Amino acid sequence: MPYGVLDAQRLSQASGVCLDRALDWWQKSMQTSKHKTYLVLAGYDIDGGQEITLRRAIVERNLLEPELLSNIVELSARNEVALAQKIARVRTLLPVETITVFVETRNTVSVKAIFKRKFGKTLQIRKFKADFEFNHQWITTSTSFAWSSRNWFLRIWFELKRRMGRGLRKKIRYWFRS
Repeated sequence: MPYGVLDAQRLSQASGVCLDRALDWWQKSMQTSKHKTYLVLAGYDIDGGQEITLRRAIVERNLLEPELLSNIVELSARNEVALAQKIARVRTLLPVETITVFVETRNTVSVKAIFKRKFGKTLQIRKFKADFEFNHQWITTSTSFAWSSRNWFLRIWFELKRRMGRGLRKKIRYWFRS
């Protein structure tokens, strides 16, 4: 998952931890199935590819086997939903047997619901804990109460959405459309 950049030369702490865990897992899995395992470097459209460039540089610096660079896919999207859709459309990744998403603990609820809708039973979530910087661009608060209440409301919303019929969801969307 992309977690943003702090400035032109540094990834955010959450993005760095995510990349380290994903790179370690990817290199270990490549020992068993080299041609079928891909690393997706993702970023948001807002930063113009800056996060992907920084991630690519770290991967090239830490990669043990340089021939594995052909198994790296770079994608940029405006949000997590668009990212899941783009991953599902990349021909080199198809068919997706297993997708492992590394996500920070606070974002697990929403990211799991988004990727579960697109990939179903093939999804594996790996959680990690990261402290966001005080000047992180899209984290507005770092208090645990705010995040736990957000996640609680998201769980309720996704559970209600799952149990509601399609017609009722369309009516609710119509009422709250601006």
